[in-house]
Amino acid sequence: MSELYETAMDLSATPDRRFAYAMTAASDGTASVASLRFEGRCRSGAESFSDAMIAHAVRGTHQWRVGDERGNGAVPFMVPPGVEMRVEFTGAHVRTVGLDTGYVRRIAESLSGNPDAPFRPEGVNTHRRHPALVTESISSLEAMLLSESVLRDAALVRAQLLRHAVVSILSSYPLVDLDRRPDRGIQSRRVRMAVSYLEAHAHEPITVGDVAIAAGTTTRSLQTAFRRAYDMTPMQYLRRLRLRMAREELLASSDPRLSVREVALRWGFTHPGRFAQQYAAAFGEHPSVTLRR
Repeated sequence: MSELYETAMDLSATPDRRFAYAMTAASDGTASVASLRFEGRCRSGAESFSDAMIAHAVRGTHQWRVGDERGNGAVPFMVPPGVEMRVEFTGAHVRTVGLDTGYVRRIAESLSGNPDAPFRPEGVNTHRRHPALVTESISSLEAMLLSESVLRDAALVRAQLLRHAVVSILSSYPLVDLDRRPDRGIQSRRVRMAVSYLEAHAHEPITVGDVAIAAGTTTRSLQTAFRRAYDMTPMQYLRRLRLRMAREELLASSDPRLSVREVALRWGFTHPGRFAQQYAAAFGEHPSVTLRR
């Protein structure tokens, strides 16, 4: 546990109870996901974590203390970076998610336009909203990193799913003040900056937050500006770019083993049928026809 969470963890079990422990975990450097199962009555904790941690006890009894806050682990709870956590549980199955603080700050900056918004050390659980949304986000991250090897290995898809999960978590827990700055609007120069960034980085696992930061604006302003300029969102614009690049790869390939599904997944399209529909609508032919040329 200490190795997984990169901090000193303590764990004690009640001696008159049977104790067992099992863990499945994975990390991609930006997010870590763990599924922890305990038999017996236990106590555990840590002085602090460097990551923002979210935990959810999906089975058993679970009580937690984070700073001065207390609660029941049956509802997801957050441990902000640098804050002490103590837990007591019996026969518990606990899911945890750790989010790199640098990545969380980038997402927060893209939402608020404020690169220096501090993390809130207290009260994030008292003022939480939409716990069911956070539960779904944790489950999605667990499925992506622990179960779905295809999604785990598709960098473009993984980046989108991870961003959606972090936005949901930040919207539910006031770890960062997302409304600190008013929306100041965006000029056409910002749109051009965003388009240039999209064209240069379409092959990378970028998100709408990355584009907003590159254009020096917020995601809200960026969405509004793209709808005015192109009648589409930045991600729809990026999807069109990736469709075009997928076509270029299909046309250029001489590898008889290459499949349409492989190309679609590489360019961020997880549903082969939907990819084929979008491709045909854009280019007037099925991608398999392009591949056979």
